[in-house]
Amino acid sequence: MAILLLQAGAALAADINVDADCSLANAIRSANGDDQVAPGNSCEVGDAAAADNTGSDTVTITEAGTVEGTIALEATLEIASEVVIEGMGFVLDGDGNRIFAVQGGSLTVKDLTVTDGWADSNGGGILAIDSQLALYNSVVRHNYAAGAGGGIAAINSDVLLIDSLVSSNETGVWAAPGSEQTVSEDDAPADTFGGGIYFNGLDNTFISDKSGLSDNISAGAGAGIYVAQGSATISNTTISGNSAAAMGGGILNRGDATLTHVTIIENRAEAGAGIYDENTLALYNSILTGNANGDCGGELEANIGNLIRDGSCEHVGLSADPQLLLLAGAPAYYAPNLGSPVIDAGDSAHCLANDQRGILRAPDACDIGAAEHEAGAFSFQIQSAIAAQAAAEASADADGVSGDGESWEEPAGSLCNSLPVHIILADAPGYTHCREVDAAGVGNNTLIDYGFIYAVDIFGQIDSLEACFVHDSGTIVLLDAAFSPRSIVPLRTWTSADRRCAIIDRAGTAVLMPGDFLVAGIVPEPVHDLSGCSVTAATYLNLRADPNTGSSILQAVPTGARLNATMRTTYWFRVTYGGSQGWLHGDYLNRDGACE
Repeated sequence: MAILLLQAGAALAADINVDADCSLANAIRSANGDDQVAPGNSCEVGDAAAADNTGSDTVTITEAGTVEGTIALEATLEIASEVVIEGMGFVLDGDGNRIFAVQGGSLTVKDLTVTDGWADSNGGGILAIDSQLALYNSVVRHNYAAGAGGGIAAINSDVLLIDSLVSSNETGVWAAPGSEQTVSEDDAPADTFGGGIYFNGLDNTFISDKSGLSDNISAGAGAGIYVAQGSATISNTTISGNSAAAMGGGILNRGDATLTHVTIIENRAEAGAGIYDENTLALYNSILTGNANGDCGGELEANIGNLIRDGSCEHVGLSADPQLLLLAGAPAYYAPNLGSPVIDAGDSAHCLANDQRGILRAPDACDIGAAEHEAGAFSFQIQSAIAAQAAAEASADADGVSGDGESWEEPAGSLCNSLPVHIILADAPGYTHCREVDAAGVGNNTLIDYGFIYAVDIFGQIDSLEACFVHDSGTIVLLDAAFSPRSIVPLRTWTSADRRCAIIDRAGTAVLMPGDFLVAGIVPEPVHDLSGCSVTAATYLNLRADPNTGSSILQAVPTGARLNATMRTTYWFRVTYGGSQGWLHGDYLNRDGACE
């Protein structure tokens, strides 16, 4: 069996920076030892072209090499050497092309989003053949393939997935989204397995740790991952919301698979919607629940320390409601609520040291599933994730979609579009969900004691969306679900008609607070740049060193002084007057231009 040896800190041979003078495509060409092509062809020489050829080339993407953080590709990036890509949080947009094709080489990707790829065969986002592929803290989403592996197809290749997310990819797509490229019915691939990942390597290894496979769709079997052959080790991973037309909504296994501390929830398939095993699969300390048409199918080699809600796969252990809280971190996870039967119920012989978030597990009393419960941290959320999904399923049934899993291809309706009239999240996609919460749901004494006005949980897959509360004043903060306990994040809040609005870009609880909350100094005010804003002092004002009334006074600003504002918080504007840069309170300023 081949063992994946790609390391995040491997020895480096050449450093190539993607910037205004060096395109990503040319950086890859340089690493491969190929000739560069104008424009953007002033890249450093890669190791493949060097005489000593000592290791992997590192390609670092800089902001200067992107357009507003995104690189739109005109063709597939072909990797034929050893390449490490430092993505620095930027995005690769395939624009209807497969993004990476790795053949006979190795590719390590760090801190990068791979999106909008399409292939007329296998591997819409990434295709690896006879290679090694490793992803760290990266996202593969919204990629499509006519054949197998909408996100990733790995053939005779080792794959390592660490702290990464494979989400919303799809197979059986015969036309590139937004493009005229199509596949005819006669040329369409026969195999459409593995909406998220297709893995096929007899002597190869697939490893996933602290990662997520969610909302992928397969026109065949194995929507989250399809293991055709080879060894698969999956740990501390959440597999949720995947849909397969055949078997194995979460996983279809025909190789040798070991799953430890995995949460498999809300997947759909014709049979074995959570897991469908056709060869050898050992399952330890894992949760299977809420999967349409069976949590588990086939015969497991080992079934130890698990909770399987419907008792399938001849399970005789725990089968009660696991009482999970949908906390959707990055990648998303479900933590057990206080009183959940999975707490301290794991088999000690198979307890892993850390959970999906990196939180330490008790070696002799670990929880079942990908995420550990933390005493007191989440007990304020009394509604289990399964119960939270019931309303969405009922809504779908009312529209003529049966609850028996037959209409797997339709995403559940978003509860964000049916909130009370004082909370507005317009045009939220079907994979984002919301519910209004009271003080128990807010669960933060600081916000409760200060007198929060409204609050809404926003969970599931979160893209950037606008959240508004119908109220004449106030400021919005987010209780960030990625942290435990949840941290208070102040958001830039603006007025739109009779609403107070902010952008939400992660899972958590959006809370409308009284307008003076940020003035109290409990959390820092959000600060953002201004361009084209001028302010005029309506009265005699003090220019202060910091945006609060307790900071030192730099000098006085007379009535009628007209100044350019370069930054602002919710209530304060930064200006320069008399050689001093400081802050004026917005209540005493007349504003002109782009001042919001």
